[in-house]
Amino acid sequence: MTDKQKGLFCAILGPVFWGVSGNVAQWLFKNPAIRPDWLVAVRLMGAGVLLMLWNLLRQRDELVKVRRTPHALRGLFFFSVGGVVVSQFTYFYAVKTSSAPTATILQFLGPVFIIVYLALRNRSLPQRIDVISILVAFAGILLLVTHGKWGSLALSPAGVFWGVGSGLGAALYTLLPAKLLRNFSAQLVTGGGMLFAALVLSPLLFLQGPSKISGLEVLGIAYVTIFGTLLAYLLYLQSMRYLRPTTVGMLGVFEPLSATIFAIAFMGAHFGVAEVLGGLLGLSTTFLQMLPVAKKQRKLQ
Repeated sequence: MTDKQKGLFCAILGPVFWGVSGNVAQWLFKNPAIRPDWLVAVRLMGAGVLLMLWNLLRQRDELVKVRRTPHALRGLFFFSVGGVVVSQFTYFYAVKTSSAPTATILQFLGPVFIIVYLALRNRSLPQRIDVISILVAFAGILLLVTHGKWGSLALSPAGVFWGVGSGLGAALYTLLPAKLLRNFSAQLVTGGGMLFAALVLSPLLFLQGPSKISGLEVLGIAYVTIFGTLLAYLLYLQSMRYLRPTTVGMLGVFEPLSATIFAIAFMGAHFGVAEVLGGLLGLSTTFLQMLPVAKKQRKLQ
């Protein structure tokens, strides 16, 4: 297998694990005793501990450096609370109040929030491609939440709120660790962010844990933690070693695609023309944002 084939394999399999984990979470939420916030706490604790153990074995020196750098620890804490916790909470509540495919697609609206933030921070108008991205994203949201029937909501207000919130959470998850990633590896920043977040949420593990869960539900929780979080993230990082960031970003479309296929095949979901078109418009914002980067790279080559 060539390096490019390895990269493609990892870049596709990681999003597939992510996408299917949303459907598994949706199935778990059929048990009223399994709350989204509790599942988030379990997921982050399991994945955070495993990833930090991996860092301990592979990047011990960098761990020591973080521990001796107060501003890095503060940065990890803010990233864990503002980025990891917010993105995880909003996504899983979006899954519970709408569906895994819808929540996954709305999460891809993160670039729109980043565009708005950068425009406000720099006190400048967005570029033309950014304006087009915002308009396309808005049209996609309208189709998703109305199913093409203007004047009525096909999703509950809670589903719309948490779905759009998951896009904001995705933007925060991207923006907050920017300074940390200049000095530390992505594995360490993400693992530390997960572990800090898990410690903040640890009371939920004991105060709101389900009184009774089946063996099959335990397997579902294990999948969300190991495959849908830890392995998905490590595969994503591995793909970055062999492929350009633009290619990896475009292959992220396999996340909502796998969530949708799984929902149709195993969960009896049905999607009409309006929902499909809305989903494609929402996903297209990511591709639109990559166009300028791709052009620059072609010029350099």
